[in-house]
Amino acid sequence: MKKEGGTIRVPTWLCGYRYENVIYGRFSKKTTTVDAIDFFVSDDFTNSQISIELLNYASQVIKNGGNIILPTRHQQIVQIAAKLNNNIRLYELLRNIQYEVCELVGAEAASILLFKKDHLEFMVTAGGASGKIEAIPVPMESIAGTIFLNGKPMIFNDLEKDSRHFKGVDKAAKFVTKNIVGSPIWVDNKKIGVIEVLNKNGGFNEEDASDIETFSKLIGKKLLSTWKYEQFSKELKTILLAIADAIDKRDNYTHQHSKNVTFYSLEIAKRVGLSQEKLEKLEFSAILHDVGKIGIPDSILRKPGKLTDEEFAYIKNHTVYGAEILSQIKYVDNDIISGALEHHEKLDGSGYPYGKKGEEIGLFGRIIAVADIFDALSSKRTYKEGWQISDVLKILKEDSQRGKLDERFVKVLEEYLIENGLI
Repeated sequence: MKKEGGTIRVPTWLCGYRYENVIYGRFSKKTTTVDAIDFFVSDDFTNSQISIELLNYASQVIKNGGNIILPTRHQQIVQIAAKLNNNIRLYELLRNIQYEVCELVGAEAASILLFKKDHLEFMVTAGGASGKIEAIPVPMESIAGTIFLNGKPMIFNDLEKDSRHFKGVDKAAKFVTKNIVGSPIWVDNKKIGVIEVLNKNGGFNEEDASDIETFSKLIGKKLLSTWKYEQFSKELKTILLAIADAIDKRDNYTHQHSKNVTFYSLEIAKRVGLSQEKLEKLEFSAILHDVGKIGIPDSILRKPGKLTDEEFAYIKNHTVYGAEILSQIKYVDNDIISGALEHHEKLDGSGYPYGKKGEEIGLFGRIIAVADIFDALSSKRTYKEGWQISDVLKILKEDSQRGKLDERFVKVLEEYLIENGLI
């Protein structure tokens, strides 16, 4: 917090405050009360000691008749747009864009639509219409189409009398749209879509329109680049899953194993708070964790009986082969490689291929190890039925207590199983 003479300038996470029933600045849903003053804060606010001390000091200044300089909406828009640049997954980016813009102007819902040759198409929605209308094409004669074709922000505060309002969306979403402010989304000099913000008590004003226009200009490039990355990522994952599936089918003992391990690995990782970037890398690593089995002869990989010590030693090499294969692929980094190389290592040094211990084993290797064992034991194989999940979990817990598996990841896997009624 910066002092300027008899005034105090506060950070962008402080939107406004209420003192003696008067609101100063902007209201937000998230409120922190200090000394009978309600401070309206954004999601960037944390209950850290320095933040609380800052609010305590601000409350004293307010009560002593001092001046609080709140951030302008433009400053907050710039801050929000900068924060959104950390999103690499399209779904999360869209949700965050729409949540932030609703908070910014005090609206109920928001939508982003992309231009598709002769119509607009919802990508995702937030707020009251969330999750209901993603697949509905919207004609260019609609409100959104009018905004796109005019190429400027527009306000529609009386939709009951406006024939351009496309009621098919409201019907599908079971949502009543009362008013709209929207702006084209630009990338350089090209329009790529529209952002609509819906339902503000008392209607939208020119300041809202200006803010939405500024916001749409700031997020346009990020939105387009993330969408393109998502398309590339989907295509790449389709190819990788086809490779993994082919490997699984070579092995008599596995079926859908790579997909299952990927699913459980991501469920574990989400619950321990891995970033979007880490989740993306972990997904690639888990899909291809057994890619090294390409280098194992069929005579060993498909052997119906018990393997000899020599044959099992050969099987162990699939971790090294996998790391060597992945190291030749562009864009694959050490995190991704570590999942293939280390998913059979154990924290006590009893694993393979190198007998690594503790923190010598990378994060991905430790996560995939838990997911790999869980799926191997719980899934049906040609030589066995799948174990009861409760029995598999017991084995995992015992191994974590003996210092072989990461206890934290076993615990969050158990939480997932409980939440989904699997145990």
